Amino acid sequence: MLGERVRYDAKIKQYPDLIKFISQHFDVKTVCPEVEIGLSVPRPAVQLYGTLDDIEVRGRDDPSIDITANINKYCHQYPPELNAIHGYIFKSKSPSCGIRDIPLFNHQGQITNSTMGVFAQAILQHYPNLPITDEQGLLNPADCEHFLHQVKLYQQKQIC
Repeated sequence: MLGERVRYDAKIKQYPDLIKFISQHFDVKTVCPEVEIGLSVPRPAVQLYGTLDDIEVRGRDDPSIDITANINKYCHQYPPELNAIHGYIFKSKSPSCGIRDIPLFNHQGQITNSTMGVFAQAILQHYPNLPITDEQGLLNPADCEHFLHQVKLYQQKQIC
């Protein structure tokens, strides 16, 4: 979303207006959990399997690819390192970073539920009041201003 080649298919999804907004108002730390755990670009696509209480992250086309342990370890270790953040902009539709409507499949390949991405869940477990959005939530100026306001309020509470 910021022009870095981290997607599973190695495509770049850029949002020039979003990049301009972010660069004007925020110091940015980019994170792709899947790349951080050592997955390549491009790489096989992954999706979420199991139940809401027991989510596995496996290959979409080859479920024998299982990154659950590695991504869970990263999700446990990394969020505490972000103690100076005041907001988070996630990537929509990502099994790691999506904040809504990420399909959860059973082992027969049927969607049984929807949830958040595993990394997004980990961030919110560690920072439950953190203002979050995704690029879809920042497509118009009013939404950008609302998010900026939320971040400033959160920052003021952290300083006090």
